[in-house]
Amino acid sequence: MTPQSKKPVKSLDSRTQLIDVALRTILEKGIDAVRVDEIVEEVGVTKGSLYWHFEDRQGLIKAAIAEQIRRFSMETISAISVALNTSTSKEDYLAQILPFIIDPYDKKQVKERWGRLSILVETQNDPELKAMMHDVQSRHLELVVELMTDAQQKGFLRSDLDPRSVATALNVINIGSNIIDVLAENGPAPEEWWKLITFFIDAMFPTES
Repeated sequence: MTPQSKKPVKSLDSRTQLIDVALRTILEKGIDAVRVDEIVEEVGVTKGSLYWHFEDRQGLIKAAIAEQIRRFSMETISAISVALNTSTSKEDYLAQILPFIIDPYDKKQVKERWGRLSILVETQNDPELKAMMHDVQSRHLELVVELMTDAQQKGFLRSDLDPRSVATALNVINIGSNIIDVLAENGPAPEEWWKLITFFIDAMFPTES
């Protein structure tokens, strides 16, 4: 190994390690930067091990992208589920979901969203990857649609709103909120941003009779 190579994480199986290294490479340098020789060297396995888990380089890339979306989905679904099951009021529900879903001032979230955006852009140039991205994004959307339907049943979403449209809007706001990172000091003050977003989400709640 070269001095720059990282030692493999022995607690993880080789497939997981290969996906993690490939995903990190994609997020930091782009899909074209994924090199089989470099990936297996960093993980500390042979090419034979890589091809045991994945049909080819494209298979590894697809698995890495799918894993990125899966991780994002699990975090989002978990946060909304907890809020739905533990909130005792509208205010409590809002307080739990807003910062997690669309916080443009959280550096970790901003970095993760840039990673998602870069992957979305890159996959549009490859028909196979584009189709795969469509599938994994669709699966994620379906999970959020189920949660929005549950929210309607529990009185946290107006009955006249389409759960699929609401789920899509939340995803659009989440990704699009990174424009605030671009605007920097010219963007809105945090308190004004949250005032507006709270207004939007609050409008989705049933009106009290």
